[in-house]
Amino acid sequence: MPSPSPHATVLHAGRRTVLGLLIAAVIPLLLGVAGVAGLVTGRISAAVVVIVGVGALGVLLLVVAWRQRHQKIAADHTGLWVHNGRAMQLIHWESVAGIGVYYTAQAVSLEVVPRDPADDRDPVLRSLIRDDEPLAPELPRVRYRISLPQVGWRTLAEAVRRHSEPHPSLQWCGQINYNPVTAALARRRSDRT
Repeated sequence: MPSPSPHATVLHAGRRTVLGLLIAAVIPLLLGVAGVAGLVTGRISAAVVVIVGVGALGVLLLVVAWRQRHQKIAADHTGLWVHNGRAMQLIHWESVAGIGVYYTAQAVSLEVVPRDPADDRDPVLRSLIRDDEPLAPELPRVRYRISLPQVGWRTLAEAVRRHSEPHPSLQWCGQINYNPVTAALARRRSDRT
């Protein structure tokens, strides 16, 4: 399979995710070690069992971080390259109807609306398929949601906008401050009418 051009803007999302998860895993791991030490010395209590459970959460964070370490997203003149750590897939600009960035205080995602139905058989893209409110009234609901790290996403978003501009049939929806609570309330109101 071809790869992104040498001039592509690449966001190493996995590296940033790994760093954040490793930092988040330190305290649960230390508590887990203390809990296991308590079990080994014979101090079995509900608190020790809970502390061991917190340690298991730390191990789970490490496993998730390790699996995501090679994830990256790249944008060039050809399209958007998505690498999930095991395989890479190219989303050609010609196959995209609309694209935008959703951001909240907790998460940032690149929302890519395909012209044709989303590919639910592709090993890279199938886990990205979401059905949500359309980015714009004329766009379909089903799209690919690519999670981005909190740091560095603006550089990729600017590259996506710049590389997608030459394609007049692709709608750039911009950066949307998405509030899931107000979106859910709006859906309820529309369902009642």
